Amino acid sequence: MEGYNNDASVDSTMRIIDEECTIQLRDHQNFLNADIRPVTKMHVAFDDLSYSVCRRKEKPRKILENVTGCFRPGRLTTIIGPSGAGKTTLLRIISTLKSINVEGSITINNRRWDSGAFQKQTCFLPQEFALLPLLTTRETLYIAVRLKVRVREPRAFNLIVTERAENLGLTNCLDTMVENLSGGERKRLAIGIEMVTRPGVLLLDEPTSGLDSTSSNQVINLLHKMTRTGCTIACAVHQPSSRMISQFDDLLVLHNGKSYYCGTWDDILSTLNTAGYACPQFYNIAEFVLEVVTAERGGDLNNFYIISRDKYLKWKTHVQCTETDSTIKTKVDNIASKSKSLSMWQEEKILLSRGLICIKRDNTLTKLRFAAHVIVAFLLGLVFYNSGTDASRVNSNVACIFFVLLFLYFASSMPAVLLFPIEAAVFLREYLNNWYRLRSYYSAKIMSDLILQILSPSIFIVIAYYMTGQPIECNRFFCTWLICVLTTILGQSSGMLVGVAFNTHLGVFLIPALNMPMILFAGFFLKFREVTFYLQPLCFVSFFKYAFEGILLAIYDDNRERLPCSAVYCHLRSPNRILQEMDIPTGSYHMTVIALISWIFCLQLLTYLVLKGKAYTAKR
Repeated sequence: MEGYNNDASVDSTMRIIDEECTIQLRDHQNFLNADIRPVTKMHVAFDDLSYSVCRRKEKPRKILENVTGCFRPGRLTTIIGPSGAGKTTLLRIISTLKSINVEGSITINNRRWDSGAFQKQTCFLPQEFALLPLLTTRETLYIAVRLKVRVREPRAFNLIVTERAENLGLTNCLDTMVENLSGGERKRLAIGIEMVTRPGVLLLDEPTSGLDSTSSNQVINLLHKMTRTGCTIACAVHQPSSRMISQFDDLLVLHNGKSYYCGTWDDILSTLNTAGYACPQFYNIAEFVLEVVTAERGGDLNNFYIISRDKYLKWKTHVQCTETDSTIKTKVDNIASKSKSLSMWQEEKILLSRGLICIKRDNTLTKLRFAAHVIVAFLLGLVFYNSGTDASRVNSNVACIFFVLLFLYFASSMPAVLLFPIEAAVFLREYLNNWYRLRSYYSAKIMSDLILQILSPSIFIVIAYYMTGQPIECNRFFCTWLICVLTTILGQSSGMLVGVAFNTHLGVFLIPALNMPMILFAGFFLKFREVTFYLQPLCFVSFFKYAFEGILLAIYDDNRERLPCSAVYCHLRSPNRILQEMDIPTGSYHMTVIALISWIFCLQLLTYLVLKGKAYTAKR
């Protein structure tokens, strides 16, 4: 793309998205200027914070034990410690993503911690940060701005995106797909989309993980610049380089769930010297600290712990926020009153436009899937050519109908199993960071998918229906088309449910495995009267049975004339006899439609509940 205004997808996005807003942007050219739009300065302090995990038949395991420290506004705090020290757990507790089995106290600006209000001013970036790969950098930033920022002038969105890209160093890759970005660019983009609303607190878990030294320094330098606007930033870093350390302001050291030091980087060496640990000259301070807390340097580690804690208790009185409680309360309340969420309809329009862009560019979900439907339809037409008009080929035509259902179901369910977990990961991250409501996302997801779920089976059934010689009657064609569309939607719903409830590898196995009983009791391989009485209830559970019966009723109901016979004798010339041979009750077409819609509703409801459950679990 040559520019943002020339991108058809982005233009479409801007046309679809509602331009009605609630907050006036005072200066479009300086949206990120801290003097014009100040950050809510938040001093986060935590005392004797403990967290334990309770599992069945096991003793509770302490992850954090009496962790004490603070994150200061306008300061970049790094949390270091060996693997399993509790760094990620601490960040998730502070960001309110864990609230069960947590002991201790957390205060914000010397006031009691309110998790609901605090979460609106906090962003947490996990180590594995999911982004939609089929959006460009510009579109990713633009959607984030539209969802998180309310301004009255539409042109302000473009200015905000441009300014944010310049701050992130992403100007040269604005029109590059996210899937083609480098690791450092992806990290900076991930940080940028969460910083568009300038949250009071930004917490990052391993922001330099998987990056080379140059990219890591770029990310840390970006965070360092952001703190100068007053934002409180804390990040867990596994092993920072000496150059990286120069960008950090404060340090929190964790090991075995305990905090061994909290203070400025400038004071860590003197504290270590007081405890009897001398850092060699030109030695990486972070490496030396890790060697001390892991007992590789010997000495009295408990003495270092006591000295550090006593020093922190004296030091923290000098770093408390200078604002009075009433001033802070007024400030927070004013911001909360201005930060009203978008309406559900506005969120749906933005998410729907994003979904349509992704569908348009997805070769697997759209182009390849659409091509497969056309190719298989022609192949089916060649194999079963005119089987629907010949009484001597009734069994072949019934087999053709059953194959149609199998293809439509699995062609819809398998892509959903493979692709939806990626989108679900993006949803979970955005939802936990208060981008939108779950209902808005899910309704937009259903609407965006519905276009392809109608288009693909429609072109398929038009080709296959005509070539296989089914009766050319509008009513019969429409009834057949409706069953095919419902089967496609049912397959998509099944794939989404399995994809979000299980991982991709397990889902690819479960879709065919779980559907084997459905196929077996559909009435094609075994007639209802041939099934053992105690297994007959399974026939009424099989959605393939209802779809199979629905198409047979649409094609062979009582109003159809006797079929022509190309052989000497045809036993199944009467449509009524065909239905009797297949154990299909006459006049029950509407019941099959109701049964399929009920199945779809149940699967969609379960998917919604699983997504809600995953969000709830992530907060625990």
